[in-house]
Amino acid sequence: MTELNILAVQNADVLRALATPQARRATPTIKMLAAAIGRDDSNLGKTMKGMAAAGLLLPDPMADGLTSDGLLQLEAINRAETAEGAETLPDGLLALRHDQILPDPDNARQDWTSEEAREELDALRADIVKNGLLQNLVVRPMAEDDLQDATITVVTPTGELTLPRYRLVAGERRWRAIGEAINDGDWEADAPILTRLLDRDAKETRFAAIAENLLRRKLNPIEKAKGFEQLAALGFENKLIAERLGYTPEHIQQHRRFLTLDEADQVRMTLPRDDPKHLSVREARQKLSAKDNAPKPIDLTPAEWLAAVETVFAAYEMTRHGNLWNEVVVAPNARDTPEAQRLQELGILLFSDIQRYGAHLGRFTVKHAYSAPHRLDWCAPALPAGLHASSAARTAMLREAQAKVFGDDAPVWDDETPILATPWLAEPGELTPEGAALVKEARLEAEKREQENRDRAAAVAARDAVWAQARQRHLRLLAAAQERPEAGQPDEVVSIASDLDRPLPWQALPSGVIAAANGKTVKDRFGHYAAPSEQELAINQMIVVAANAAGGVLTPTPAQPDATSEDEFVEAIAAVAADRRPDLTEEQANELAAQILASFLDDNGVAFGEDGFDWTHEGAVILTHEHLAAAGDTPTGDDGTADADSEQEEAA
Repeated sequence: MTELNILAVQNADVLRALATPQARRATPTIKMLAAAIGRDDSNLGKTMKGMAAAGLLLPDPMADGLTSDGLLQLEAINRAETAEGAETLPDGLLALRHDQILPDPDNARQDWTSEEAREELDALRADIVKNGLLQNLVVRPMAEDDLQDATITVVTPTGELTLPRYRLVAGERRWRAIGEAINDGDWEADAPILTRLLDRDAKETRFAAIAENLLRRKLNPIEKAKGFEQLAALGFENKLIAERLGYTPEHIQQHRRFLTLDEADQVRMTLPRDDPKHLSVREARQKLSAKDNAPKPIDLTPAEWLAAVETVFAAYEMTRHGNLWNEVVVAPNARDTPEAQRLQELGILLFSDIQRYGAHLGRFTVKHAYSAPHRLDWCAPALPAGLHASSAARTAMLREAQAKVFGDDAPVWDDETPILATPWLAEPGELTPEGAALVKEARLEAEKREQENRDRAAAVAARDAVWAQARQRHLRLLAAAQERPEAGQPDEVVSIASDLDRPLPWQALPSGVIAAANGKTVKDRFGHYAAPSEQELAINQMIVVAANAAGGVLTPTPAQPDATSEDEFVEAIAAVAADRRPDLTEEQANELAAQILASFLDDNGVAFGEDGFDWTHEGAVILTHEHLAAAGDTPTGDDGTADADSEQEEAA
């Protein structure tokens, strides 16, 4: 009887696949053969060279198949896989029942229930039922800490038998497929399964078990990574793992690094490729690269860490309209404390000088710097997760943060109102003398502005009262004029015009503007850039003559262009400005007029009185209108209604 060759037994699947011409035609290349029997094509090529050297394969096995010794070995293996040939097994081979074999709970491959895994297992079950087991399982004796499952009692026709059990090292897919076949009635439960018994130390046995699973197809990157990590935990270096498994050290290290990804990303890497949430190896590398390039966490002392946490908490919860960027009042010496100085240097917190305006006048403040990282893990330890969540989450977070730093000495919140533990945040203290002076100065200034506003409002009210009376008198004159062609008593007309701050005589200027005796505008033009038409000038002259005649005064002749001095020109500008801006005092109107003229002279590079410019009252009106229009001022009264000019037009 032929004695079995251990190399032949280990590669029975190769012998069966090359035994007949029909089988060889089905897998004409090593790559196709490897795919058919579930082997790695590069490793299979080396194995076949070894089998040829041992006299099992012909020189060109893909075309010519097995030698005579190879055929005899295959026949002996087939006999050995039945009960009648079990006694011929060489050392290291066992014929075991399916229930004598237990799977390894530490197998890198854990996915046996997904749709893809079930389809793969069903296909393997069908292949084993049809073609037999093409590759032996690998087992080891039960470990000393695993002896509770060391034996199994089975019932045979001759009675009960107690059989030893073995732990599976390699071949769990095949073992599970045979189990499925037994459940379906396609495989006898007591049919012997040819297995190879490992006789190695525990470390090598574990390496062999993990390695066998890693060389299988269909392992996702995370399963491979966990397998590599298990080998590393046994003390094997990346280089040795790579040499023994046929990978590069870089491949081993890269997969092990996948285990440093977030748990959610690791789960995504196990999803099928067509799943929209699947994370590819390339995307995982990019994430790891970004993680490598991210700034390393900055170590903070407990005081620094708590100050950063409590500043953010106070900005959210202890300021009006709380948000991350709000300023928080602190003690005057806050920025000089060691933790504050460090956080300033890191660009995390921004401390202010004494505030000279605004809600925090006279105080010192701190705020979260715009340059500060937005991640929670920028420091070590990382900031609490609830820091930017809800108010309740922040409150709970603050308790935990204080307990983390102070332990049993953490502040006690008697009424559930948060208490800050960073001294310069918890106790801002009294105003400094400078701060108190700033607050007092601001109060006095506010009181002054309030008084000015009251005085201005009183003046406007008094003027409005005079104008209202003048308006009523004007309406009476208008009503009388509608009954008879008379304008009323000249003194009354003069009085009304004076009360409206538009004293007679009026004059029609060549610019199209009607001006009162005090230089204020009676009737303005809507457009200042086009010259007035003859019709507009004629209408203005009729209005002026009628008004002056009604008041019994002569209509003056407009001043000649060279008849105005610089002081008179400034006075004309002031009059127009006061007319358009009733809120201006006389002093303010004069200051504005001087500024307007100075700006005009400077912008044009001329001196007052030079030829080519209009230095008349008309020019002052145009210049003032253009300046105020550019500044956004509109000819409205103090109450926001139409300027009194428009009323004067109606009166005229």
